[in-house]
Amino acid sequence: MGETLQRRLYIAQALLLGLPALVAGGGVAGLALYVFFDRHGYMANREGLFLLGWALAGVCGLLGWAWLSVVYLRRGRTALRSTGLLPWVGLGLGVVAALGVVALVAYNSLSGSSWRALGYLIVGPPLLVCSAHLLWLRTVPSAAGES
Repeated sequence: MGETLQRRLYIAQALLLGLPALVAGGGVAGLALYVFFDRHGYMANREGLFLLGWALAGVCGLLGWAWLSVVYLRRGRTALRSTGLLPWVGLGLGVVAALGVVALVAYNSLSGSSWRALGYLIVGPPLLVCSAHLLWLRTVPSAAGES
C-alpha cells in the first residue's frame, strides 16, 4: 500500500474514531481534573489521587496522539520514526488510561450493575485503534521506494 493511501486511511480513521474520542476524552479528563482540584473534599485521598492519575494519563495520551498524528500526516513515516520519546510515552499513558476505561465498562457490564456504562467506551478506547496504527507505521518497514 502506498504512502498516500496510508495517509488517507489514517485521516479517515482519525476523523471517525480519533476526533470524537479526543473531544469526549478531553472533556471527561478536564472534568476529572476540575473535580480533583476544586471538589476534592468529597473524595477520600486514594480516590482523589486515582482520579488525578487517570485524568493526567488521559490528557498525556490525547496530547501524544495529536502530536504523533500531526507529525505523521505532515512528514510521513520517516519523521514518525525519528520522533523523540516524549510523545510515545504520552501515548502509552493514554493507552493505559483507555484500557482502564475498557476494564471498568467490562466489570460493570458483566456484574449486571448497569448497561449505561457502555457509553463510556467513547471516552478513550477508540484511540486505541489509532494508537495501534501509529505504532504499526513506526515499527513495520515500508515497501521499497516509499518514505
